[in-house]
Amino acid sequence: MKTKTLTSAQLTELQHCLQRINEILGWTQPIPDAQTMHRSTAHPRKRVAHRVTTATFTYRWLSSAPQRITALYQHLLRAQWIAADTKPDDFFSLFEGKDSHVRIKWTGSNLQLSYLIRVLTDQNYISTPQGIGKWTCVYNHFVDKNNRQLPKLNSLHVPVRSKMAVEQLAELLNPHR
Repeated sequence: MKTKTLTSAQLTELQHCLQRINEILGWTQPIPDAQTMHRSTAHPRKRVAHRVTTATFTYRWLSSAPQRITALYQHLLRAQWIAADTKPDDFFSLFEGKDSHVRIKWTGSNLQLSYLIRVLTDQNYISTPQGIGKWTCVYNHFVDKNNRQLPKLNSLHVPVRSKMAVEQLAELLNPHR
C-alpha cells in the first residue's frame, strides 16, 4: 500500500467530512481541526524535566532490621539488576531517609524497577519525605546502564515474566516474613 501526503486543504475537507459523519451518528466528540493535526506532527513533544532532589526513601524498619536492605542489595546484584560496581553503602544510603547525591546504575529492565518501587511503596516498606514523590526519588537516584536518566517509569505496566521475582525481592524488606 502506497502512502500519500495530504495538503492542509485536503485535511480540512477530510475533517469536515468526519465531523458530518459524527453528527449523523450522533457522536459529540469534536475532531481537531486540520491545522492542529498538522502542527502536532511537525513538532515533537518536549521532554519534561524532572524535579531535582537529594531526598531519598526511608526504610520503615531501618533501626530494627537494616540487614534487610543488605539482603535486597545482594539479590539485586545476583540478578544483575544493578551494576556490579555498586557499593553497598551507596545502595544503603538510598533507604536512610537522608539527603544523598548517590546514583545507582540500574541494569535490569525499566519495568522491573518501576514495579519494584511500586510494590515497596504500596506495601509501605519504604516512604518518601513530605512533598517528594516516589518517582522524583527514582529519577534522581537511578540511571540506566549508560548513565542516562530513566524515562517515565510511572506509566509502565506490571512485568509479565518477572512479576513474581520482583515481588519476592520486595518481600526481602519485610522483617515479619
